[in-house]
Amino acid sequence: MMRGSFSILCCTFLLLSSISVSSQDNLRTYADKIGMNLGTCVFHNAYSTDQTYSKIVKQDFNTLVAENEMKPDALQANRGQFNFSRADEMVKFAKANNMKMRGHTLVWHSQAPGWLQNLKGQELMTAMKDHINGVLTHFKAENKTVFEWDVVNEAFHNDGDKGELRRSFWTNSFSNGDFIDSAFVFAHRADPNVLLYYNDYNTANVNAKSTAIYEKCKKMLANGIPIHGIGFQSHQTLEEYTPAFMASVKENFERFAALGLKIAVTELDIRITTPTDQNELKKQADYYREFMEVALANPACRTFMIWGFTDKHSWVPGTFRGTDDALIYDKNFQPKPAYTSLLETLKAYTPPTGIIHVGQRIPSVNMTNKNSTQALFDLRGAKIGTYAVASGNSPVSGLPHSMAGKTIITQSGKQAVTIQNQR
Repeated sequence: MMRGSFSILCCTFLLLSSISVSSQDNLRTYADKIGMNLGTCVFHNAYSTDQTYSKIVKQDFNTLVAENEMKPDALQANRGQFNFSRADEMVKFAKANNMKMRGHTLVWHSQAPGWLQNLKGQELMTAMKDHINGVLTHFKAENKTVFEWDVVNEAFHNDGDKGELRRSFWTNSFSNGDFIDSAFVFAHRADPNVLLYYNDYNTANVNAKSTAIYEKCKKMLANGIPIHGIGFQSHQTLEEYTPAFMASVKENFERFAALGLKIAVTELDIRITTPTDQNELKKQADYYREFMEVALANPACRTFMIWGFTDKHSWVPGTFRGTDDALIYDKNFQPKPAYTSLLETLKAYTPPTGIIHVGQRIPSVNMTNKNSTQALFDLRGAKIGTYAVASGNSPVSGLPHSMAGKTIITQSGKQAVTIQNQR
């Protein structure tokens, strides 16, 4: 791998000016340095009215996802009448603070408006297409901010031991799961440049449910269905945390990555049976740390989202009775051991030699023809693009999907680098 300071401009690559970050020790500083999309879910009333909440969001995270504001019932409560006001405000907030956003979610059995649930057959399919097209067309101009979408959410049985589709108004009309394929096709047609994910829970490790989803993704890819990534929600319990479980998570990530899919940890939280003691908080911190380590170890995983950040606004106690304290800040907005463990993990991480992640600053080498455009070739000698050498520490950005995972060499044949297209 080359060392020293250059930036690659490949085909239509854009060199963007680097974003200055605070010198304060925070999660975002180190996530930005390594090109990790580190994020949290937010909701309108909190980030727009609570200054402490908003300050921490801007300080610690570079990626957001709407907790509810982009779900089907929020965007199209009445058929044909879209309301993007809250979602647009969130996108505006993200852009103002140099953040990205995940879109969540287009097709789901839950939080779907009643009018949609009452449709059947072809009328339901048409309504799904219209919703996807309406949403993605609206956000198409913002797809550098809203860069990836959970297209289909939780279509498989909620029990991790069962590898089958869940019963829903979707499967009542489309029992073989074809609506999943159709949703991805409609989404890709609406915006060919946005990344498309399948998202589900009880799937972080190897089990019957994640295996069924693996086989579904494998079949989709074989049939040319435009799926780009898999989202592991990762709503975890402290009791399940063992070395064997984490080894299974690592194995699961690796098998999906081997399909050529991007991986996102989309909704991580780690709930504790209350009352919580200090030993449990220490164990929770270790669990968060290992989850981050597994994500960082896999080049396909560059999106790591926590489902909220403060226990003050957590969905956990209201959903899982007798549990709480699942996040990295406590109810008084004080960082917990889990926060420190993530911070230390990000600070200690060194990207592997020979891999460039989009947004990562690249050290330069001495090259004689800095103002000329050079060709890029794959290892078989086929030309796959061009690059230009630029001075300074500009991040690489705008890589097309076709460049993901490419190993390239310069015309001289002496300098090789792998580009991982993790937007």
